[in-house]
Amino acid sequence: MMTYNAVASSSIFALIASSSLLVALLGTAYLVFASLRHHTRTGPKIKATIEQHYLAYAIYGLLRQAFWSLAFIFTLSYIGSLAYFSLLLFFAYPLSLLASLISGASFSLLVTSYLFCHHLLHTPSLILTSAQFRFSRLDPLWKKLSPGRLQAFRVIAYVISAILLLSFNVYLLHYDYFFVLSAEAVVVCVLIGKATVRVRKSDKAPTAQNSSLPNIVMIGTDTLRGDRLGIAGYERDLTPNIDTLAKKGFYFSNCYVPLARTAPSLTSLLTGCWPHTHKIRSNYPASADAQLPVDSLVKILKQAGYSTAAIGDWAAADLGKINFGFDRKLLPQDQWNMKYLIRQGSAFIRLFLSLFTHNRLGKRFLPELYYLAGIPLSHQTGKECRDLISEYASTSSPFFINYFSAAAHVPFGSNYPYYNLFTKPDYSGESRFLMSSFATPEEIIEKQGMGSDAFDMPQINNLYDGCIRQFDDEVGKILQHLSATGLDQNTLVVIYSDHGADFFENGCWGQGNTVIGNDASNRIPLIIFDPRKQGGVTFNNTVRSIDIAPTLLDLVKIPHPSSCDGSSLLPWMQNPGVATERTAFQETGVWLGKMPGMRPDHLTYPDLLEILDIPNKQLATLTLKESHLEKIIEAKDRSIRDQKWKLVYQPTTVGIDYLLFDMTNDPGCSHNVAAKFPTILTEYKQRLDQWIYSDPLMLSLKHESP
Repeated sequence: MMTYNAVASSSIFALIASSSLLVALLGTAYLVFASLRHHTRTGPKIKATIEQHYLAYAIYGLLRQAFWSLAFIFTLSYIGSLAYFSLLLFFAYPLSLLASLISGASFSLLVTSYLFCHHLLHTPSLILTSAQFRFSRLDPLWKKLSPGRLQAFRVIAYVISAILLLSFNVYLLHYDYFFVLSAEAVVVCVLIGKATVRVRKSDKAPTAQNSSLPNIVMIGTDTLRGDRLGIAGYERDLTPNIDTLAKKGFYFSNCYVPLARTAPSLTSLLTGCWPHTHKIRSNYPASADAQLPVDSLVKILKQAGYSTAAIGDWAAADLGKINFGFDRKLLPQDQWNMKYLIRQGSAFIRLFLSLFTHNRLGKRFLPELYYLAGIPLSHQTGKECRDLISEYASTSSPFFINYFSAAAHVPFGSNYPYYNLFTKPDYSGESRFLMSSFATPEEIIEKQGMGSDAFDMPQINNLYDGCIRQFDDEVGKILQHLSATGLDQNTLVVIYSDHGADFFENGCWGQGNTVIGNDASNRIPLIIFDPRKQGGVTFNNTVRSIDIAPTLLDLVKIPHPSSCDGSSLLPWMQNPGVATERTAFQETGVWLGKMPGMRPDHLTYPDLLEILDIPNKQLATLTLKESHLEKIIEAKDRSIRDQKWKLVYQPTTVGIDYLLFDMTNDPGCSHNVAAKFPTILTEYKQRLDQWIYSDPLMLSLKHESP
C-alpha cells in the first residue's frame, strides 16, 4: 500500500500506467485469441492459393488492429484508474496496484458497454455487420434503450468527471504539476476551437461567386427505385424534399439504366455511353478498363474551369476507383480489393474497434472500418457535402459535386429513428434492424437462388422505406444549405440513382439479374432542377441515364464529345411539347449465382466466387477471370423497351429466344405476344440486334458461331 505523503507523486502515475498497460495487454490478447479461434473476414472467399499469398498481409492487418485495440483499452484504463485515484483523494486513501487494475478494467468495460448500447440504438448496423450471434438476442436490450436514457447517462458521467477532475487538479497544484495543468488547458482550447470551427462551417458562408457558369450538384443514393417517390404515387410519404424539388424542376418518371449494377451504371451516367462503349461491364473491372477509353462529364467540366469533387460512403468507392477525373475525392478505397478486405479483420476484433472508430478518428486512421459496408454514413457524408459547398461558395469558380450515398442499399440499415419508422411495434423477427443473413458473399449467393418465402419481405420493405426517408432528409439539408449560402439561384441540382431493386416482382431479388418485368431494378428516379428555367414539368416518356451527361453539358453550354451515346434532354426542357419516346436498351449484370426461375436451357457460368481472380497480387484488385469474360457477356439477357413494347433477348443452349411483351396491358411481362404481333417483333428485333452487335465482343462471338 502507498500513501501520498510517503511516495513521490510520479510513482502514482507509473503505477497507473503499468496497471493500464497490463489491462490493455490482457484485453487485446483476448480479442486476438477470439478472432483467431473464430476467424472470419469480409469479402468473398476465393481460391486457397490466393488466400495463402496474403498470409503475411493478414498477419500485418491483425497486428495493426491489435495495436489500435491496445491503444483504446490502455487509454480507457488509464482514465479509469485516474478517476478512481481522484475519488480516493477525497478520503485520503492509498492506491494499490490491484485497485488500479480493477478500476481501469471496469472503466474500460463501462465505456465499451455504453458505446455498444449507443450504437445499438442509433446505428444498429454497426453492431450487426460484425456480430456473430442472432439479431433477435439484442431485442430485450434494445427495448430498454432510448435517447433520453443515454443522454441522462452522459450528463451524470460529465458531472462526476468534472468533480473528479477538480479534485485531481487540486492534487496537481499541491505537487506543482503546472506542466500537466498547462497541457490540460491546451487540450481544452483545441477542443473549443474545433467546436467553433464546426459551428462556423454550418453558418452561412460568404458568397463570393460571380461565375457566369452555374454550379452543378448531383445527389444520389444506391438502389433507389423509381416508384418509391411520392410524386410517383407511392403510398407512403417518404420523399417530401425530393417531391418539392421535382415540382419546381423537371421530373423524368421513366428513366432507365443500361446495366443495373453500381460501377457500370455510374460510368454510363457520367460518360453518356453504353457499357460496351466505356468497357465497365461489372463491379469488378480490370485496372486497365478503369482508366476509361472515353471522356467523362467530370473531365469536360474540369477543362471548362469547374472545381470537381466526389463525396460518399462505401457505395461510392467506384467514383474513385474509376478514373472519372475528380479533383477531390472524399471517398473510401476500392471495396473490392483483397488487401482492403483483409485489413477489416475478423468479426470479433472488428466489432470492438468499430465501436470507437465511427468518427473522424476512425476515418483518419482506420478508414476500412469507418467505411465498412452496411454501416450508414448518411449524416457524416451529408455534412461533408454541405461543408464542401460552403468552401466552394467563397470561391469565384463554378463547382461540380457528385454526392452518392449507400442510404438505400442492401442490407437496408439506417440510423435511429428511421429503421423503426415503419416497423410494427410487435415485430420480433431477425430483420428488425436490417435484412438478415447478408453478412458474407457466401450467404448472399446462397439466398440469391431462394424464393420470396425465404425472406421477410414486408419487414424488408419497411426497412427500405425508412432508408429512403433518411436519404430524403439529407437531400433537404443540402438544398437548405444551398439556399443559406446564396447558391440556390445559380446551382443545377440532379437527383438520381444507379439502379433500383427487384423485390420478387419477377421471381428474384437484387438488381440487374433480370430484364423481364417492369424494370424495378433498371428504372431510377431522375429530377433536374435548373433555377434559370421555368420547371414544374413531368415527362412520362422513356429516357435513359446516358442522356444525363449530354443534358448537363448543354445546360452549361459546353459541347459534349462525339463518344456520347446519349442525347440531350434540353430540347424537351425548353419545349415540353417536342418530347417523344426514346428507346432504352438493357443488359443483365454478373449473376452471383443461379437465379430462381431461370429457364433450364439458359446459357450460364459458374458462381461469382469461382470466377473472381486477382491478376495483380500487389494491387490486390478483385476482377473477373479473363477465361470467363466471353462466356459472361454471351450469357447476358438483353432488352429493348419503350412505354408500349418490350422485347427480351435470352441466350439458350439451342440459340436465341426473343420474347415480346405489351407493357401497356401486361407490365408484369406474363404473356409473350411475339406470335400475335410479328411486325412489331421484327421491328424491335432489328433495333435490339443492332444495339447488341454494336458491342465488338458480341460481334466477334457472332462471327465465331457456326
